[in-house]
Amino acid sequence: MRLLRETGSLGNLLALSMDSAVRLTGETEELLAPLLEPPETDATRKARELLRAADARAVVLGDEEYPALLAEIPDPPPVLFLRGRALGDEPAVALVGSRAATAVGLETARFLSRGLAEAGVNVVSGFARGIDTAAHEAALDAGGPTVAVFACGVDVCYPRSNAALLRRLLPHGTAVSEHVPGTEPQPFHFPVRNRIIAGLSSLVVVVEAAEKSGSLITARLANEYGRDVGAVPGPVLTPAFAGANALLKDGAILVRSAADILAELPGALQGTPTQASLPLLSAEASSVHDALDAVRGTDADALLAATRLSPSRLASALAELELEGLVTALPGGTFLRRG
Repeated sequence: MRLLRETGSLGNLLALSMDSAVRLTGETEELLAPLLEPPETDATRKARELLRAADARAVVLGDEEYPALLAEIPDPPPVLFLRGRALGDEPAVALVGSRAATAVGLETARFLSRGLAEAGVNVVSGFARGIDTAAHEAALDAGGPTVAVFACGVDVCYPRSNAALLRRLLPHGTAVSEHVPGTEPQPFHFPVRNRIIAGLSSLVVVVEAAEKSGSLITARLANEYGRDVGAVPGPVLTPAFAGANALLKDGAILVRSAADILAELPGALQGTPTQASLPLLSAEASSVHDALDAVRGTDADALLAATRLSPSRLASALAELELEGLVTALPGGTFLRRG
């Protein structure tokens, strides 16, 4: 009963190796063997088949692959189910926000995620529509790692519209859940799932959130765990940004670019250089900066031709350069490089 209580379910129990079970309970192999090798029944057969079919693995609290940061929270999951890439020791930052995100919020999530991934940071999010999806996609686009924390089994794609994203994610990222494979999402799974997102991350950034957004639960949990919380500012008259703006009022870290986030992380990432000692820039912003002239202004058409970016991506890159003080907008729709 103790082992079942520690693991939380029969499916979790059956997923344990003998070494994990001994470490979890402190009991001998002789005592645990009948529990880990019960008579084959329809229920146990189905559980084992689900694990095999999902190509999932289970790690127990104390295992080498169990994330050290997550183990520090007051209520870490005794067992995690994983699919995809092994969890590494890269610094991890959570990007979270609204499912019904604005176009500005989605582009901001992509902008931040690209910058973090290019700096070697593992981007953590919840695989939901909106901000989460944008963050995962941009991290993969940049060739970086990303962790998706599911509120269902790791073999259940929710939302269904993210099926293509899941296929992209598994070779390069990791799907994580505390639920046995086959578990369908339930409303109460999502707020409980948020503690894993916060627990995996050194810093949680709320990209866009309304006043009663579930992302604020993740931010509150991060505060309780002693983790840093950041937020992206938004228009004060737009309800979609009310939650993020409230976090800033309460002392959250102001996030305008990936550089703001990296400055809060320990170690060498604080001073990560980019081209010619510039602030950390996304690849797109770097290409636009290279195409600008420091003497004569460059117009948008010339920048589009030089960088082959779409107009929306060019606008995002110029906004990033403006935030870093690396471009000046001149009359007539031209831009001058600074720095």
